[in-house]
Amino acid sequence: MTQQRQIYLTDTYAYEASTRVVSAERGPDTVRIALADNIFHPQGGGQPDDRGWVDQVEVRPVRDTGPGLVHLTCPADAAWPREAVAVGTTVTSRIDPALRRLHAALHTAGHLVDALIDEWGYRHVGSNHFPGQARVEYDLGGLDCDKDALAEGLTERLGKPLAEALPVIPGERDGRRTITIEGYATEFCAGTHVPDLSLLTGVAIRSVKVKGGRLKVGYTAEHVPVDG
Repeated sequence: MTQQRQIYLTDTYAYEASTRVVSAERGPDTVRIALADNIFHPQGGGQPDDRGWVDQVEVRPVRDTGPGLVHLTCPADAAWPREAVAVGTTVTSRIDPALRRLHAALHTAGHLVDALIDEWGYRHVGSNHFPGQARVEYDLGGLDCDKDALAEGLTERLGKPLAEALPVIPGERDGRRTITIEGYATEFCAGTHVPDLSLLTGVAIRSVKVKGGRLKVGYTAEHVPVDG
């Protein structure tokens, strides 16, 4: 079985890697390759995929549901020499650093908002960490929800963990990756995150909506500015 190291799970800020091609397929419409060291996050868990390149060719990551590899795809007519996609070839992969940081910030902020909402007792049923539409969703289960009071309460509660720059700790349980914001619940998660809350800025509740027994809490977040 082909082994692939998922670098994005251990280092959010790994933007480039020189590595070997371990799987390669050239079809009539697309080229698919898998790399030994994968820095690309594929879309999943509410987080969008990374954008990036292998050598100079733009690719998109897709998770293979069979062996679990992350494949990088591009159109078959991309300017990619046939020898460059052969198994064993060494290539250089790169991702968009600013987009990676934004995705990580939104994902961590989503976990924080969810952790704070836990106090109200609503059942979490989904998350969307996409830029411009980030939100966490809940089944009210017959519980009352005062939207204005919830928005105000969350806004008040966000200040303390952010000011304390709480660490965001990766772990493992039952063979699955977990993420814990120190002092809050541990959640299963295979997304990218910031290492501590000091790296978040602009965290705010942008909307609280209730419809059909479903609560949707929209939020904003960005990564603090960095060079590169």
